[in-house]
Parts: sequence; C-alpha cells; structure tokens
Amino acid sequence: MKREKGLPDPIDLQEERLLRPPDAAQFLSVSENTLKWWRNSAHRGPSFVRVEGGIRYPVQALRRYLAARTVRAPKPRKAAPFYRRTRIEELGEKHPGLRNFVEKQQHRRVPHPQIAAAVLEKWGEVVSEQVLSNFYRLRVWPKECNEAREPKVKGES
Repeated sequence: MKREKGLPDPIDLQEERLLRPPDAAQFLSVSENTLKWWRNSAHRGPSFVRVEGGIRYPVQALRRYLAARTVRAPKPRKAAPFYRRTRIEELGEKHPGLRNFVEKQQHRRVPHPQIAAAVLEKWGEVVSEQVLSNFYRLRVWPKECNEAREPKVKGES
C-alpha cells in the first residue's frame, strides 16, 4: 500500500488514537462503571476528551495514567540474623571471664545492681540492669530450664 506524502506513519497515530469507554476500560482492566465513576469524581482516573457529546480516552493519557500508578517492588529485606549476640557476650570477648562471672552471679540470683557494680569494679565496664535482664532472659534462664528438665543420673551431685 502506497502512502501519500505528508501523512503520519500509522504506528505514530496509534498513540494519538482516541478510545471509546468500553475499549478504554478493557485497556485499563476495569469496568466501564469504574471509568464513569472516575469521570464524575474530581481528580480521579485518566484524562478524557468530550467529542460531540461522546467521551473518548487518548491512548497516551491511558498509558500516562498507568505509568503514574506503577509501583516498584520493594527491595528484599535481609533476613534477621539467627543468633544475635547480647552486650554481655560482646563484653565477654573483650574481657575474658566477664560472661562466666555474670552467668554464675545470675544463676545464684544475685541482684542486678550488685552484678553491675561488680562488673564496673573488676572490668571498668558500665552495664545496665536492662542489659543484665536481657542476658538472663536470653541465655541463663533457658539453660536453667533445660537443666531442670534433664533427669538426674544416680551418682551425680
């Protein structure tokens, strides 16, 4: 087929094409009623044109509408570490014996303020009661529970 000079390429015309509401609804994967509701609501839905009493949707406006509402998938989050070290464990690496000292003191039910004072005196580290409480809850208490569940063998004291 021969084209006359001066006429735009048919592919270029597709972007300037006007769609009727049923075609526009299909293009957007919504119902015609949704398009009608969007037209009657202020600032909703794609731009449209009134042509001799009829409603038409420019293909370019529909594409812009979809592009503006395209949501990028969030970046995948790194999984939380399976084992998170407590502050006492970190200090135990820096000061050998600190972790065992705290664990034994908590096992003996020494009050946290006394343990904190002893740690400050021996190792020069300030440890809050919350840190001691977390260490007890995460490390000492589960060990005590496991020890209580294990049956004692005769001959052990």
